[in-house]
Amino acid sequence: MLIGPDYLLKKPERPSVPKVFFDTQIVPIAANLAGGCEVALDRTARRLRVRPMVIVAWALGLAGMSLAGLSTLRRERRRTNPSHRRTTITSRD
Repeated sequence: MLIGPDYLLKKPERPSVPKVFFDTQIVPIAANLAGGCEVALDRTARRLRVRPMVIVAWALGLAGMSLAGLSTLRRERRRTNPSHRRTTITSRD
C-alpha cells in the first residue's frame, strides 16, 4: 500500500451498522457471561477444594453422557414406534 500526500486528509469510512451493533451490544454481553462463568467456576472449585479443570471435565462428561442417552432414547423410540418407519406404496392389481 502506498501512502499518498493526502493520506491524513481522508477520513476513514464509518463502520457498518451491524458491526457497530455487534461491537457495542453482543461482545460486551459475551464478555460479561464468560467472566461470570469464570468467577462461578473459581468459587465452586475453592468450595469443593478441587481444581477448576476437574469441574469442567465433570460438566463435559455429564453433557456427553446426556447426549449419548438422548440419542439412544430416540433410536429406541424409532425402533418401537412403527409410525416413524417409511411405508411403501403397493400398486393395486
